[in-house]
Amino acid sequence: CPLPPSPLSYLQRAVAAGNARGAADLDDAGDQDLTGSSASYPSLQISPTKSEVGRLCSIITTLWINCHQSLGCKIWTEPSEVRQSYHLNCTLPCKMPKIKNLSDACKVSFSPDGPISEETLERVRALLDEIRPLDLGLDNEAQIARTWNSSTRQQNGRRGRGGPNQYAPTIKYLHIHECESFSMGIFCMPPSSVIPLHNHPGMTVLSKLLYGKLHAESYDWIDVADPTDPLKPRPARCVRDREMTAPETTILYPDRGGNIHTFRAITPCALFDVLSPPYSAENGRDCSYFQKSSVKEPSVVLPSEIDSSEVVWLEELEDHQPPEGFVVARGLYKGPVIRR
Repeated sequence: CPLPPSPLSYLQRAVAAGNARGAADLDDAGDQDLTGSSASYPSLQISPTKSEVGRLCSIITTLWINCHQSLGCKIWTEPSEVRQSYHLNCTLPCKMPKIKNLSDACKVSFSPDGPISEETLERVRALLDEIRPLDLGLDNEAQIARTWNSSTRQQNGRRGRGGPNQYAPTIKYLHIHECESFSMGIFCMPPSSVIPLHNHPGMTVLSKLLYGKLHAESYDWIDVADPTDPLKPRPARCVRDREMTAPETTILYPDRGGNIHTFRAITPCALFDVLSPPYSAENGRDCSYFQKSSVKEPSVVLPSEIDSSEVVWLEELEDHQPPEGFVVARGLYKGPVIRR
């Protein structure tokens, strides 16, 4: 058969070369040479609109089917397979999984040093806003969260020597993708579970609460003239201390927006994180954990505009180790796979 294997080869050529006149040209294309020669459509010059793309797809598909039928090719015996294979519902640009669209945007918006610009970051945020639990294989979990009732909940946690619930409920992490510019993953948190106070050094983080409700508490360091030993208490300012209900998206930056934060699940919930650049101990981006301290460093001089009553003193735990009892297990990601 002299025709290409699918009508999309024509559509791709029309979109790449582009021309608003293309749809009209193709209306009369029944007697033209459809062997795939790029010289067949020399007038295609400008990009068609979305509606024209749909019209082109419909016209080209009809021509392709008619030509194959005239040559005796048995392709119309399985119309459902053809429609599935070539997206004949004319919504071809919208059929790509949303997580793939998000990943593609991250690849061009992030670098090994972080977001390329504020505009590209906002583009990624807009796509993240569209992501739903269903797009990530979490529809069942989201349904459980929607019907969850605190009065009928079961006890969480594991039984230890000291009795039930000695240990915190286990959080599951679903890894999606990681490269030198960004990483994507989901924290699935059972009720009353806690992600302890931690930071994202040198990183920009977009977080979307996919389903459920949690309490978020976040801080930024207060700039002081003479920084103290990082293991000694340091002053920080509270940025957020409130409940979050899905769906909600937030952005934090290396030096603002609540880079040091903690989450406590109120209901079953899931946090989808996009980090740029990702954690890397080799590049000085290792996660540190903190705790509130009642000790204040008297030698630290606070900026005059800072109200001392708003200051919280935080101290870093040694050796980047999380608090005892914090457990994160690897979970199975059931959504669309992101290829490298």
